[in-house]
Amino acid sequence: MTRVLTTALKNELITNEITPIHLLTINFSTPVNLTDNSFDLTSSISGSSTTYTASPFLVSIPSFTEETDITKSSLNITLSGADLTFISTALNENIVNDKVTIFRGLLSSTNTIIADPILLYEGSIDTFAVSESETESALQLTVVSHWADFEKKSGRKTNNNSQQRFFSTDVGMNFSSQTVLDIKWGRK
Repeated sequence: MTRVLTTALKNELITNEITPIHLLTINFSTPVNLTDNSFDLTSSISGSSTTYTASPFLVSIPSFTEETDITKSSLNITLSGADLTFISTALNENIVNDKVTIFRGLLSSTNTIIADPILLYEGSIDTFAVSESETESALQLTVVSHWADFEKKSGRKTNNNSQQRFFSTDVGMNFSSQTVLDIKWGRK
């Protein structure tokens, strides 16, 4: 992905007094804008002013590499579910295919965001997992690039509703959502 650095960004990079931060947007039915910064930030990345909330729930934004080949890249984002907000959203809404964008911004020595953060990653939620213990809970989102659907064939789905549509008495896909990742079929 080609990136262009603005003059303001280049000038701040020269000073060596910058702090890198991430701006994460998850487009749930009510979009969530988070930052790994210690205080809220406002940026106008998409042309309109957006406030990114400093959140203790943002546990990790992984590092990733870019490649010159067209590949299905993915990354995992972990959100703490301490107040169950994110887990409730994941379990009550269809979040698969919701868009996720991650920008890297830089803070100047005066703790203001330098214009035009850089788009690091853009993709959609492929799968999610909820992990819970007696003291904590977390939501892990697997986000894939737009190349994930490059070889996807339209048609039947591997879920119970699709199977029931064609064969109303067949319950063979009742638990497909739990085992679909283990099924080896199609191209290898």
